[in-house]
Amino acid sequence: MTIKDSKWFTTKSLSLRLLIATWAVSSFATLVLTAIQLIMDYQRDFNKLQNNFAIIESSYLDSMAEHLWSYDTRLLEIQLDGLSRLEGISYLRLTADSQNIYEHGISEPSEENFKKFDIYHRGTNEILGVLSVELDVKSLRQKYFREAIWIFTRQAAKTLVVVFCLYFIFNRIVVVHIQTIASFLKDRDRGNRQLTLHRPRHENVDELDVLADSINQFRSEILEAYQKLEALNQALEVKVQERTRELMTKNESLEKAMTQIKRMQAALVAQERLASLGSLTASVAHEIRNPLNFVLNFSELLTDTENIEEVREISRVILKHSQRIDQIVRSMQILSGYDSDALEDVDLNDLVKKAYYQTLSTRAVGSSYVPPKVTYRLADSITAPVYTNSLLRALCNIMENAIYALEKKAVLQKNFTPELTLSTAVRGEMVEISIRDNGVGIPAILGEKVFDPFLTTKASGEGAGLGLTVAFNIAQKHGGTLRYSSEFGKWTEFVMSLPLTQERILP
Repeated sequence: MTIKDSKWFTTKSLSLRLLIATWAVSSFATLVLTAIQLIMDYQRDFNKLQNNFAIIESSYLDSMAEHLWSYDTRLLEIQLDGLSRLEGISYLRLTADSQNIYEHGISEPSEENFKKFDIYHRGTNEILGVLSVELDVKSLRQKYFREAIWIFTRQAAKTLVVVFCLYFIFNRIVVVHIQTIASFLKDRDRGNRQLTLHRPRHENVDELDVLADSINQFRSEILEAYQKLEALNQALEVKVQERTRELMTKNESLEKAMTQIKRMQAALVAQERLASLGSLTASVAHEIRNPLNFVLNFSELLTDTENIEEVREISRVILKHSQRIDQIVRSMQILSGYDSDALEDVDLNDLVKKAYYQTLSTRAVGSSYVPPKVTYRLADSITAPVYTNSLLRALCNIMENAIYALEKKAVLQKNFTPELTLSTAVRGEMVEISIRDNGVGIPAILGEKVFDPFLTTKASGEGAGLGLTVAFNIAQKHGGTLRYSSEFGKWTEFVMSLPLTQERILP
């Protein structure tokens, strides 16, 4: 396998990452250690240069003072030439009587390489001159800089060679076998073939041998588990088929039972309809018989009397009960769905007011009671498509019951202040019409039975018990609802919810 064709020679190769990491760590260690060594060597040589100052001070200054005192310039110059040849001396100058007696080299003074020495005569302690000395620190630094470059280059090359050797060794020992393991795991058509690494097997197994053995063992366990799973699946399929057959048998039995139940249910519904029809017929007959008896009896009296006042009174009673019979018949027509009312857009606020005044005018025939306080809490103009006559009749029925409750409570309580509140409000896509009174209330035991036909709390002859039933059916006809809440003896509120758009209205 060549380097060009091998997959491990890529930027994502583990070997390349190891090479980069090894080279980086080795280079950093070499850099740090070499820098420490160079700093120590530089400090040692720099201290040697600094030692020249001590040599000059201890060995040269006294003799220079003697030569200056005796004006022996020849010996002084010889001594200075010898001093300038000392290792590390880059500049030398002797000044006496404000004149340069001797100067050698180029001056580049700094704090660490420059020093002045005053030359004293021992006998008189007189300053005869000044010796300025500069050390060649610059050359020392250049020397160590060149040496550092050479050392770093040599170490980098040596490190690079070692790293490349490790790179190829690591690929040969580890990466090639990792690729073999990866190819084996990806091969779905390997069958029962075991994982084998093409490498010499030693007595002391290493991590790759342990990994290969673990993969082979794991694969054997997976194959065994797969075989068990296949057996379980087959057994499960058999059980599913058995349960399916059982369920089909049970379903057939259930279908037969459901057929029988539907037949029995149809029979029960038919019996219930007959029973309801008989009960309704009996109720209608009972409600009509009472006013009809009055009409018949008073009609006979009418034929036997010639008194004009008695004729008028009898006619009034006959008219009253005839109107009651007509009201019952009309309500039954509404309950049966016989209604020719048409759908039209109406201002509901105006319709609520109209229903109230129409209720008062209707009550004038039987009772002249009018609530002393009526409160309107109407929203802004609300227009909705409704069956005008039907909705007007429903509102009148509810208001009639409310006024009756107020009248009844006014009779029972002398200090009672009747109050009737008529409200409209928009709630999302619905409009709510509320009719609230503080009358006698509705007993909680009645619940939703208040909407049943012929159920009434009024005295005999005062109501047929169809008003709320009609109102409830009319609300449903509009696609709305009618609900109520009450506290017996204190108040009652009926709320009718109607849709604002025609799409919400039932046909």
